[in-house]
Order: sequence, then C-alpha cells, then structure tokens
Amino acid sequence: MLKKTLLIAGTALFFSLTSFAQSQFEFIEDKHDFGTIIEGADAYWEFKFKNIGKDTIRLKDTPEEKDVRASCGCTTPTWTKVVAPGETGIVGAKYGSAGRPTGIISKNVTVTYQGTTVKVLTIYMVVVKADTTKYTEAQLKISSKISLEKNSYNFGKVEKGQKVMTKIVVKNSGKDSLSILSSQVACSCISFKLMMDNKKTKTAAEVKSIPAGKSGFIELVFTPNAEGLNTNIITLSTNDKTKPSTPITLTALVVTSLKEESPVKKDKVDPFGGNK
Repeated sequence: MLKKTLLIAGTALFFSLTSFAQSQFEFIEDKHDFGTIIEGADAYWEFKFKNIGKDTIRLKDTPEEKDVRASCGCTTPTWTKVVAPGETGIVGAKYGSAGRPTGIISKNVTVTYQGTTVKVLTIYMVVVKADTTKYTEAQLKISSKISLEKNSYNFGKVEKGQKVMTKIVVKNSGKDSLSILSSQVACSCISFKLMMDNKKTKTAAEVKSIPAGKSGFIELVFTPNAEGLNTNIITLSTNDKTKPSTPITLTALVVTSLKEESPVKKDKVDPFGGNK
C-alpha cells in the first residue's frame, strides 16, 4: 500500500513539474515552412516565445548542459538565455543545405527546461538544385507570363481535420500558353488544380494551360495537419521563363472544435485574423 501511495505521489509530482515548466512558455508558432530553397543556401528562422510565468526563465548553454538541442549537426540552434516574466525570447534554427540531400527536408529543435521537454520546434523545406538554364532575349519576349491576384491566403480558424479551399485568379499576360509544370510542397497538406471558366456552359473545368492574354484560377485545397498556427507554402513551377517559380502561402489557425466557446474564451482576441 505504501509503495502504491508513493508511486501515485511521484507521478503527480512529475506531472506537476512538467505542467509548471511548460506553462511558463508561450510560443507563437512551433513549426515553419521555408517553401523551396536553392541547394547551398542557409535557411534561418526565429521562433518567438513569451515568459508568461512569474519566475525568470534561464535556459542553459554550457558544454555539459544545453536546454536547446537540434536533431542533427546540420541544424544550428541559438536562443535567448535569460527571459524575465512578461518578456519575449527567441529560439533560432539554422539549416545549412550545402552538400546535403535535395528534396523534402524536416528538422527538429527541442527546448527543455528544468529537465522537462517544453516544445519541439520543426522547420521544413524543399531543397532543389539551381536552374542554370539561360534564355535569349527573343525567348523571353515570347514566353508566357504569370500574374497572381495574390500570393497568400489566411483561412482564419479551421477545425482540426477540416479541409478548406480557396481560389486565386491567375492571368497570363505573355505571348505563349501558361502551364504549371510541377509543384513543390514540404507537406502533404496542399493540392491544386488549374481551372478556367467556360462562358458557354457557365461551369469551371480543369485545364492544362491558360492561353496567352487569358485568365483562369488556381483552386487550392488546404488540409493543415496539426493544431495551432499552420503556415505552409506551395511553389508552382511554370513555363514562364522570366519567373519560373511562384510561391503561394496558406495559413490557418487550427483548433480542436469550432463549436460555440465559453464566454471567457470569446473575450479573447484572435491575433491571426483571417480573410472575410
């Protein structure tokens, strides 16, 4: 009976300490998508956090003890060592792609405090080889030319597991038909279709290209896969010789449920907003 009591007490203390350490940190986001980067480039991002506790946060950085560690030697973390109550600190993550594989890359940086894992931060990207193709002035003049209505869209609050869709108008102001040759995305959360309206049938249909001087739209389906702030980038590779890569950023604040919240929660302001 005594052993059982001690076990229960020890378990309760563990969760109490874990909750205490985690409750001091408030991260704005815990993942970042760089989209597409060229092989050889460095990718750097700063994750911001606020000390919402009553005690000063002191993150260790000695040869013996480090409270912030990367998942591999290719990623270098940096961080604010001392953060007073109410103040903001950062955890930086730098990935060096030189001499490393191309394709989808995902790396983690783990933040611990007082022996407890507080947050696992994730950076991801698609690393591609540089396009060294050279075009003549004549080829550039007769190329297609892509122009998007906008390069980003914020869905606002989205319920976990929900698929959301938006349409972005795309215009071809060039002299050749515009085609999307491929797409790169570091997650499996975005899909797209190139569409055009048919005035005769008054319906939209998927097309392979948009004729010169015409407009269509890109239909984007976003399925964010984690709670919290999700920001993901899809990069479209086209036959526009002046701008072969076009990134589009999609953002959503994923919550457990969109059902009516309590009055206390309703009073809180959503800092991320959304398009109306």
